[in-house]
Amino acid sequence: MTTLLTFRDDIKAFYSRYDYILTPIFKFIAAFIIFRSINQRFGYWSAFDNVLIMLILSAVCAMLPSQVITGISGVVIIIQSLKVSLDVGLLCAALVIIFYSAYMRFVPKTGIIVFLVPLCCAFHLTYALPILLGFLVGPTAIIPVSFGFILYYYENCLSELTKVLAGATSEDDTVSGFQYVIAALLDNKEILLFAGVCALVILITYCIYRQSVEHSWLISFISGGFLNIALFLVGNVLLLVDVDIISVVTGSIVGILFACFIQFCKGVVDYQKTELLQFEDTDYYYYVKAIPKLSISGINKNVKHINSKINE
Repeated sequence: MTTLLTFRDDIKAFYSRYDYILTPIFKFIAAFIIFRSINQRFGYWSAFDNVLIMLILSAVCAMLPSQVITGISGVVIIIQSLKVSLDVGLLCAALVIIFYSAYMRFVPKTGIIVFLVPLCCAFHLTYALPILLGFLVGPTAIIPVSFGFILYYYENCLSELTKVLAGATSEDDTVSGFQYVIAALLDNKEILLFAGVCALVILITYCIYRQSVEHSWLISFISGGFLNIALFLVGNVLLLVDVDIISVVTGSIVGILFACFIQFCKGVVDYQKTELLQFEDTDYYYYVKAIPKLSISGINKNVKHINSKINE
């Protein structure tokens, strides 16, 4: 344990020292991965499928606030949708405006979660997402997660729409892209299941995590994992949605383990040294429960021993 704590503290110290270099690098990598995944899913305009353009956009995002990544990604998706049809592009623009008005104006820094959801779906990590967001972000993550699932299935709708439009032989066979996408999204029960389960797991995980009981973080992770599995099993029966149970269980376990790792990096506490403090002022009594974090300090201190001879 001492070795792990020492390694963690060294990493924290290194990041604090070179934060001005590492943060733009991480933002550049995140932006490039998001732009790359968007171009792979929305590959309707080949002009954006250019590595040089993605590198330039990622470099711009690295020097600006993180919400710029969300804004540029939204614009790229709108342009890609316009390539399919005008009405679909207008629908996409309306969804982006709704998301901006309902969320980005108030909580701009976590809007990037919208584009993390499709990435997690692509890597089969969807079921680990609510456990992580429950304690890292909290209830404010519910809206971007819901829009993230809409975005994921919106891309699937566009893929099917392009096949339908390509197979139309006459004007009578042409379908309205707007109506097709709206109908497909409204009839998709998976969006309702995933968004609803994620919302409940995020809320429960957050509420337990914020409690003052011992090991509340571990209890919240395990509770969120079991709730995640149970709700998807119930949803599988009630909504008749085909859910891979093995993926649900595996993803929940991965979410619990990864959450424990992040919590360790954030800091774990020593409950044996808990202190209960009480003090007051002219208006209130205060009861404080103080629990120190486990850390390694003083290892590199040089202790100099001085032996003085006393002449009698």
